[in-house]
Amino acid sequence: MSFRTRLQAFVESRQKIQIWYGMGCHNTVTGRVLTVDHDHIDVEAYTHESDGQIHIRRILIPLHLILHIDITSAETEEVDEDNLVALERKSEKLSPPPLSVIDLPDAPRGYAVRVLSKLDSSYSNRFSRMCAGPGGMYFAVDGSVFFVDSGGQLTEYARIRGNSTISGLCFDRKGVVYVATIQGTVYRIDPNKSGRVLAQLDGSLTGGGTFLADVVIGSRDEVFVSNFPSNTGGVFKVDRLGESEVLVGGPGHGTQGLLLDPDGFLWCLEHSTGTIVKRTLDGREMARVVVSEPESFNFADGYDGNLAMDSLGRIHVTAGRAGCVFRVNRDGRVEPFLTGLMNPTGISFTPDGTLFVLEAGRSRVLRVAALDKADRTASATALS
Repeated sequence: MSFRTRLQAFVESRQKIQIWYGMGCHNTVTGRVLTVDHDHIDVEAYTHESDGQIHIRRILIPLHLILHIDITSAETEEVDEDNLVALERKSEKLSPPPLSVIDLPDAPRGYAVRVLSKLDSSYSNRFSRMCAGPGGMYFAVDGSVFFVDSGGQLTEYARIRGNSTISGLCFDRKGVVYVATIQGTVYRIDPNKSGRVLAQLDGSLTGGGTFLADVVIGSRDEVFVSNFPSNTGGVFKVDRLGESEVLVGGPGHGTQGLLLDPDGFLWCLEHSTGTIVKRTLDGREMARVVVSEPESFNFADGYDGNLAMDSLGRIHVTAGRAGCVFRVNRDGRVEPFLTGLMNPTGISFTPDGTLFVLEAGRSRVLRVAALDKADRTASATALS
């Protein structure tokens, strides 16, 4: 589904949405889309004024300035004054009991693709990234982190109170999860659910505004965070004390997904060229591989362009607008691996080589397993 078609669907459904837009810095507006034309959308916006009333106004937003859209059914909550993480162990489920595992007709040759778990459709296209963690897979929707086990059972793992939207998460070897929000906050959450703010990042330092997209953890507990307010953006590096620096930034460096490979190199998906860039941990560029044209990726969605590496060193990349997972082989050859999807976002491997894909457009988790174990263990030529 194209971005314009999605917007037109909001017109027909009168669904309330929250839009981040702008250039250089981002603005936020909550309301309903009235019309969509070639260049703009006409929004009926709602704002809380100082007189305590909700005021309605009309605003035209150029399509090319839209950074991100969230669906909302209520006014956003106010952020807690202390801006701390409030984490809750939950037994509630994101959806009813998961569906029986079924085969999909569009499985790539040599692989079994199955629906592991069906998620609540009201969260469609609001699911962000996925990562492997203790006992299974973890992913985020709005301000919550959810856990899905090998049987497809879903449980809410932790929640950040307030007006935060989680865009990236990653576990370290000790079971600590690091969470990045689009608003610029990076949290560190211990296994006992005790959380704290590690850093508050200012996206303007990379150029453009603030729209954090992904987070990965280095071997020395350094945290790498991508920023994608537009094609201008980049990557931050945060040490264990919360001190940050810009690793790379500026026009053309708006970065979505991140991947830290076993050899200690950082791979970054740059939207402006549809390219994954291999960098040293001090930001120096080592190699580039064009995955697809930029139009294959959702420009207005920082959740897109996720990266995952299998045990053979092949990088898998989600392309939401193309509805595809591309595979980059170690010789640099790129091929469509999984097609016919609807806005795939999260992607991650387990140690046994099983791939999991979070298909945000259909609100489900897919399990992709190679039928031939040799495909997960054979040697290959290194990607230069």
